[in-house]
Amino acid sequence: MSSVSPSALEMPLAFGNRLATVEHDPDRLAQQVRRAVPLRDLTPCRSTERFLHRSAHVQASGLGITAAAHSPLYGANHAHNRAVFTLPTLGEKRFHMGGRSYRARAGHGALFLPGDAYTLETTTCSGVMFTLCPRQLAAVASAMAGPDARAFQPSDRPHQFLESHPQQGKLLALMRRSLQLIDMATAHGPAVPGQLGLEDKLQRMMALLIYPQLTSDPYLPRPGLGKREKVSFAALLEAIQQDPMGDWTLTRMERKACLSRLQLQQQFRVVFDLTPLQWLRHQRLCWSRQQLDSPESIALEPLALQCGYRDLASFSQSFEEQFQVAPEALLRRWNVSPG
Repeated sequence: MSSVSPSALEMPLAFGNRLATVEHDPDRLAQQVRRAVPLRDLTPCRSTERFLHRSAHVQASGLGITAAAHSPLYGANHAHNRAVFTLPTLGEKRFHMGGRSYRARAGHGALFLPGDAYTLETTTCSGVMFTLCPRQLAAVASAMAGPDARAFQPSDRPHQFLESHPQQGKLLALMRRSLQLIDMATAHGPAVPGQLGLEDKLQRMMALLIYPQLTSDPYLPRPGLGKREKVSFAALLEAIQQDPMGDWTLTRMERKACLSRLQLQQQFRVVFDLTPLQWLRHQRLCWSRQQLDSPESIALEPLALQCGYRDLASFSQSFEEQFQVAPEALLRRWNVSPG
């Protein structure tokens, strides 16, 4: 494998750079890793060099997300019930599983591995690794396909994805962009990442990569909705309006409405000329207006994140466009600082 300069270890992680933990002892690192996965071995490749491992971890419900940069190493895992999705940003990892080798190289793509035993060797590298339940991923894919489609089964084989592939490259880029939300979200407490639906967003992108048939027949929407589907769609709208700040991910909305992802998108376009998440944001903006109409102290930045906005500026712009008044102006009316 090609080498990467050790100075790469000083580059920022994909998220959590300020709170990253540093470990120089591979034995202590191995003990930490064994708490999450059945690690069999972890050994530095170059015993003469000082070992370094920097990492940050966040648990988004059932999805573990770790950003790390580390010295070259060998590793080995026993078989387990968690799948691994690795998204490299620098360097290269080579996995050996079932008599075959699979490479994850920065700039070339990503790799999904089921919970089979494997060995691993790396250069100096950095990237993001997701650990997830294959059954949960299959359940997300089944919800996206809709109740009339055959349920998907957990994938039991490795998948390699290429940056050069038009659809795969687009989804990998969207995954990287989604990771930028972690730093903003975790700054306001552990509940906010769930409010942003980060786990669902990432798992849906993985599902589209692993089950590409979701974008083809017979999963394309049928014209119009039947009576039963219209009733369940109306029930979804009512449930969201009653609890706009609930955990309304796209997957939950599809299940509640008994529609596939494409049927749900189509129906929102027909009725509201909006996507499902745009309509959800509209409902949450109405909720935020009610909060700002009271004299109780409230900070705008966490409110923006709760409503699904990446930053305060975009929240303020949408709020003013909808209500013809800036949220900061409402706070000043009560002599409350916007901070």
